[in-house]
Amino acid sequence: MKTYKVLNHPTKELEAVKSGIAWLAIPFFPWWFLFRRLWMIFLSYILIVLILASIDYEIYGELGFFNFSTANDLQILIIIAEIVILVLPAFKGNDWTITDLQKKGYKISYSVQASSKKEALQIAQNKKID
Repeated sequence: MKTYKVLNHPTKELEAVKSGIAWLAIPFFPWWFLFRRLWMIFLSYILIVLILASIDYEIYGELGFFNFSTANDLQILIIIAEIVILVLPAFKGNDWTITDLQKKGYKISYSVQASSKKEALQIAQNKKID
């Protein structure tokens, strides 16, 4: 069972967002942002990735690559920053989705245990009717 936060809007349908890690954010980055309609975060991430790629190009050249045995402190720091930036959506993605929905007028109504998003919405709908 997973925990879902169910958000309610006065005129729109209920939305459910899973709490915890957004596993699909890692392999499907940046498409995951587009699917969730997180436009500003998507644009920010693309800009950050392009900046980091240009730094990599300046350090390693066209066919160069990172080598731990010959890397200096700055190169190691840049690699760590790149890894953190690429993994961060998995840990913060669901929170960003909830924040985006709240900006659109949604309010967190329930926190429910369910095996799927569909089941979480059904449980919340039943609570709303009761």
